[in-house]
Amino acid sequence: MNKDFRAHEEDAQVEMALRNFRESVRGWSEQEFAHPRAIQVSRHGVAWWVVQHIGAAWALAVVLAVSGVSVPVGVHLHNQQAQMEAKKAADAAERAKQERLAEVQRQAYTIDDEALLKDVDSDIAQGTPDAMEPLASLMSDSAAK
Repeated sequence: MNKDFRAHEEDAQVEMALRNFRESVRGWSEQEFAHPRAIQVSRHGVAWWVVQHIGAAWALAVVLAVSGVSVPVGVHLHNQQAQMEAKKAADAAERAKQERLAEVQRQAYTIDDEALLKDVDSDIAQGTPDAMEPLASLMSDSAAK
């Protein structure tokens, strides 16, 4: 029982301390809010600065207008130049491809003299023409009998 009484007494002390603290904070807040305060409104805003520095304002306006036009134009010109360079590169690659193809075709149709002579010799040196080969084989079979 003695323990319960002590715990109850400690709870009462803590509650009293919190109540006193809360009352002191509320009193301080009311006292601070009761003091009149002067709010100073700035008379000099952006519009006032523009009026005072009209030359600088015009210069800024000109810079904004020039950059608003020149940046998109510059980007457009850069893109157009890149497209032209890409087209030139593609055309050059196509021309090189066609030149290589023409060179290969020229080489395919051009037979050097040695190869031509070998081809003619092989055609002449053939003992029996291809069309007569079956008859020639029959003759060689009958001569062997």
